[in-house]
Amino acid sequence: MFLTSGVNQKYLHKRRRYVKRSVAKNEQKARNSYERKKRYTVQQQQQQRGSRGYPGQPGTKGFRTGAPNWSFIFDPAGRLCYYWSMIVSLAFLYNFWVIIYRFAFQEINGQTRWAWFCLDYFSDFLYVLDILFHIRTGYLEDGVLQTDATKLRNHYTNSTTFYMDILCLLPLDFLYLSIGFNSILRSFRLVKIYRFWAFMDRTERHTNYPNLFRSTSLIHYLLVIFHWNGCLYHIIYKNNGFGSKNWVFSDSETADVVKQYLQSYYWCTLALTTIGDLP
Repeated sequence: MFLTSGVNQKYLHKRRRYVKRSVAKNEQKARNSYERKKRYTVQQQQQQRGSRGYPGQPGTKGFRTGAPNWSFIFDPAGRLCYYWSMIVSLAFLYNFWVIIYRFAFQEINGQTRWAWFCLDYFSDFLYVLDILFHIRTGYLEDGVLQTDATKLRNHYTNSTTFYMDILCLLPLDFLYLSIGFNSILRSFRLVKIYRFWAFMDRTERHTNYPNLFRSTSLIHYLLVIFHWNGCLYHIIYKNNGFGSKNWVFSDSETADVVKQYLQSYYWCTLALTTIGDLP
């Protein structure tokens, strides 16, 4: 009986050691499998992002050990892109309203040049930032958002948008030195209208009050049409009209700039709305 009990205990002891070794071996296999899957997943993510490694990763090419890997990619459907397009649209609207006004009524002079220069070149600075913003903005390819910096740069520089942005920044202002101040030289800044249209379209699709937005847009378009027609009306008047000046207000030559602008704006409003009493 004692012999049988000793044999059973010895057998149970061997059995426990065998089970422990089996469990440890299975745990090691599971741990190794998990590490392999983790490394494979990391490699896949690196390939999708176009990254060459993590900061401080041994053997990573192009990165110093412990150096941070900063990457700023803007989502074209994100809020940041929307707000930035709003800022660029405001810069475009400044040029859209001011360029024709200065050319028609009050050109840059010695008293106002610093104020106009600050506003003009601040809007140009926003245009330059918009180019840099486009370089870091992702795009969809086969339904997948591309975030590789090289692909983004090549995609943007080979697009029509890039050439339009470069056209917007033609430095024709240097001709001020030879022909004097002439705001019409900045007319290429108006090519940026595509950004304004994109902003308006996106706002209309996402606003909670689309009818109110459409009404406001319509009013703005009407005001712009009246503004441009009033400026063109005054340009024709300054160049001796159509052979005579009987069709303008009698005190246009002696009135100040604000009154001349309001008279031209008023006349164009009457003419375009056909409500009579034309001068």
